[in-house]
Amino acid sequence: MDPNYDQESRSRSAPTGEIDSQPAEKKRRLTIEQVNMLEKSFEEENKLEPERKTELAKMLGLPQRQVAVWFQNRKARCKNKKIERDYDVLKACYDSLLAKHESVISENEKLKSKVFTLTEMLLPAAHQTQRNHQGKLNSKGDDETMSSSTALVPLSNDQYFTNVDESFGWWVWPSNLM
Repeated sequence: MDPNYDQESRSRSAPTGEIDSQPAEKKRRLTIEQVNMLEKSFEEENKLEPERKTELAKMLGLPQRQVAVWFQNRKARCKNKKIERDYDVLKACYDSLLAKHESVISENEKLKSKVFTLTEMLLPAAHQTQRNHQGKLNSKGDDETMSSSTALVPLSNDQYFTNVDESFGWWVWPSNLM
């Protein structure tokens, strides 16, 4: 075993980096006055420059390292609180959007149902209109033509629905209604 091993391991564990020549300073609890002074200093500027750290340590009677660690911890607490506030704002926005989305989905379903009901109501009338036109065509013969505003649309196939009036000119397929 290396005779310097003990000395090296002690130097690594010593907080000051020296080998037992000076006892490590014991970390002290901060008094209310010290905490208030650190808080006030933090509010003024949360970045701790070396000169300011030295000045604060002397004013408060604390080791520089303790002042630096306090500032690091305080920055971390600020960051965590900011993250919590941001999360709360985002959660509220998400909840609002989710409620709106569910409302839109519900309204969409109601409208689809209404369109389907209205389409069901129109089908018998469309069939009757087609029968009337077929009857007129059969009675007039092949020489006469039908009015250009009304189209004959084959409705015997229930795979599609349509309007009878050409002025709209659109077809509605069942897949669009469901």
